[in-house]
Amino acid sequence: MFSRPLTVDSLDFHLMQAADLLRGEVNTSELTQFIGPLLLLKRVSDQPGLLRVPDVARWEYVVDHARLSAGDTLNRALAALEQNNPRLLADLFDPVDFNSPSAERIAVRLLRHFDQLPLSDDDLEFGDEVGRAFDRFLTRIASSAGKGSSQFFTPRAVCRLMAELVRPQGGQSVADPHAGSGGMLLSAVHHLAEHGGSGAHLSLYGQEKNGSTWRTGRLNLLLHGIVDATMDNSDSLTDPLIDGSGLMRFDRVLTAPPFSTSYKQNEVGHPERMRYGWVPEGGKKADLMFVQHVLAALRPQGLGAVVTPHGVLFRGGAEGEIRRGMVEDNRLEAVIGIGANVFYNTGIPACILVLRGTGDPPEERRNRVLFVDAEREVTTGRSQNRLDAQHVAKIADVYLGWRDVPGFSRAVSLAEIREHDYNLNIGRYVDSAPPAEPLLDIGAALTGGVPRREVQAEARRFHAFRIAPDDLLHPFRPGYWRFPPEGHEAAALRIPGLASAAEEGFLREVRSWWADQRPLFRKVTGGEACLAEARSHLEETFCRRLIPMEILDRYQLLGALAAWWSSHEDDFRALTAFGYHGVVRRVRSSPKDAPGRVYRKPPPPPRGEEAAFVLDWLGADLRAHTEELVAGERQKLVDAYLRWGERYAVSMADLERRYQTAADRLRDRMTGLGYF
Repeated sequence: MFSRPLTVDSLDFHLMQAADLLRGEVNTSELTQFIGPLLLLKRVSDQPGLLRVPDVARWEYVVDHARLSAGDTLNRALAALEQNNPRLLADLFDPVDFNSPSAERIAVRLLRHFDQLPLSDDDLEFGDEVGRAFDRFLTRIASSAGKGSSQFFTPRAVCRLMAELVRPQGGQSVADPHAGSGGMLLSAVHHLAEHGGSGAHLSLYGQEKNGSTWRTGRLNLLLHGIVDATMDNSDSLTDPLIDGSGLMRFDRVLTAPPFSTSYKQNEVGHPERMRYGWVPEGGKKADLMFVQHVLAALRPQGLGAVVTPHGVLFRGGAEGEIRRGMVEDNRLEAVIGIGANVFYNTGIPACILVLRGTGDPPEERRNRVLFVDAEREVTTGRSQNRLDAQHVAKIADVYLGWRDVPGFSRAVSLAEIREHDYNLNIGRYVDSAPPAEPLLDIGAALTGGVPRREVQAEARRFHAFRIAPDDLLHPFRPGYWRFPPEGHEAAALRIPGLASAAEEGFLREVRSWWADQRPLFRKVTGGEACLAEARSHLEETFCRRLIPMEILDRYQLLGALAAWWSSHEDDFRALTAFGYHGVVRRVRSSPKDAPGRVYRKPPPPPRGEEAAFVLDWLGADLRAHTEELVAGERQKLVDAYLRWGERYAVSMADLERRYQTAADRLRDRMTGLGYF
């Protein structure tokens, strides 16, 4: 049934089919507790050495004995697997019972379904497909389970963004005090691997107080092959992790605590963590208590990132005092607002606070906080918005480069924050409102014409496409243009043709730049350059080559490259692992109905031309991403021109002339009929 090697898309599709088999039998939120253990059982049976697997837990034994009682056989297999691996599996399968009448049917279906699935390392493309597919499965469950059932699941794009912000390094410790399904810890591992640290090690620590979610997180880490992480079923606010010297401290902390909960002060362990103050116990405002825990858990040179609701930025009283202490002590590095309806458990916009340890910050960041308004950096969906690769790339680039970007980000001095009484509402520091529509020019409205100042305001956009004002407008009286005789709507139709030469020149430059990258890919396939180095080189040269052409700006170019890279991530991995043949093989074998990436399958290349085929295919897809953005910029020219027409195509004088003409015609008609 499955072609080798098995890709993450194929396995992901198989898990979707497993969920379909259980539709109507179990609630969406219960799918994980049935499918997850079966996936683990099959994986450890197929691949020796992952766990100690007794005979009664081996897949062949389970399938052979399931004819008598599938549910009882599975229960005994999971219990035996846990007994033989107590450190890793203790209490992991407690909620699972395949022995009820309804669960017996589920067991039969799942055994038959997973029996078709080979999961040894030799059957997998890269070896990490099982964990990645299961994490996608968790995402799908969170997306469909509704607000109340997905409160412990953080969207993986948010996890990736937070890992990009704090950039964990090999040998460091990483903690998530509200670990949920393990997404933050996994994002740290993936970030390190993507940046050439696959042989390096991270010490991972998680806490999760919800028992069911804690089990899911442990299972997720195990399916990713992570067996040495610490995952505690406890509440970080009341019982933080400790070691022989007291409160444990970490190099990186990434977390998304539950929003707007209450707490009891007398239950908080290690109260010295709350050095900046205590919020009132009632009112569901414990958010800054979680933030203070992160601050206390950071090593002196550590970095943390925590998701909070926007209320922590501006509420007064005790929360204002906590903010004052954090800012005055240089513990707050950045405030990043992210868009509404991104999280599965709430529709409200949230923010990410980037926090420092107690060590000295870099000189350029001392007594300064970077504010980023990224609320528009989302892709709007029908029921859920999402951060995509291009949004993550822009936010991370601005933060890491500590950049002031008009309407998006600004580094603000401590003195200015003091003036605002430590109110950290992003809108006080970054004006992200779209430019106001210019006031209607009364002279143009009365006597006609398009004000030159309004044309000049859009001149840069038109100039980038080599369109001059007199290509679309005619001289009029001083300070004004006028529309050509055919009218503004007909003239607007000429804009694509006028812009075509600049567009073609821009895309030619993209093709030329891509042709220059072939030596880079020879280094990648030859093992002389890692993918992180390749991506960095592509970003740098792509921007350097195309920004001077003025059609797309830095973040549009970085966004196009990020979206393209994300959609081809496994193709690049195949390129480094197996060469051009590996990419051709996975393009051919991509399942038609696989979720996620949809390949535009070209015909197979002739023998000996695989390198040219792969590079042409990748380059064409990058050009398609870029061309889409260029078309959007060209449409902005059309929209601007049509707006001038809506405002000024018909003046008061024109209306008076039309009225007079209509009145004259009516009088002539009435005269002809004998009324005058």
